[in-house]
Amino acid sequence: MNIIEIPEDWRGRAIVVAETAIPLAWFTEEELRAAEGFRLARRREEFLLSRAAAKKLAIDLGAAEDVAAIRIEHRRIGAMHLSISHSAPYAAAAIDANPIGIDIQVVRSIRESAAHLFLSEEESAAMQGCGVPDRLIHFWCAKEAAWKRRGGEVETLKRVPIVLEEEGPLGLRFDAVDTRRIGDVVVALTRPTS
Repeated sequence: MNIIEIPEDWRGRAIVVAETAIPLAWFTEEELRAAEGFRLARRREEFLLSRAAAKKLAIDLGAAEDVAAIRIEHRRIGAMHLSISHSAPYAAAAIDANPIGIDIQVVRSIRESAAHLFLSEEESAAMQGCGVPDRLIHFWCAKEAAWKRRGGEVETLKRVPIVLEEEGPLGLRFDAVDTRRIGDVVVALTRPTS
């Protein structure tokens, strides 16, 4: 599995992987059936890659011993909370004892006029004041990760508040989530709650 290096303080909670051949033996029959339900091959591959990332992280953390026996059920692996994300050809997973959120987006051109769709006026103003490249994607990823930590209980990203605290050369620090540019992706991970 092609594992992408992540910030040291994220290790032990998250993993980012790039497209790779994954043995079908890693997946349950249910997962393989679910993957086959996607019309597009790309969606099938993203589905399986994100689950492979979660299983690899679970093995690395000692949360399971047999990758084929790991069952991912409604944002959980056993007693642990799980968050997954994909943006072809990458996938990311995060596991913690408490709710957690991760998001990954391949860097691409997005018009900043789209910010009103998911940022409040205050968040949009904070984004406009940032000098970090691809700032809209950083805000988007932060929103997605914060939304996932909340289990999707909030109906839209715009209603998930984030407060920018600090800007660095490769990422942003919000009140509960950090973003980093890693190669050609931006990744956001919520910080531990305890």
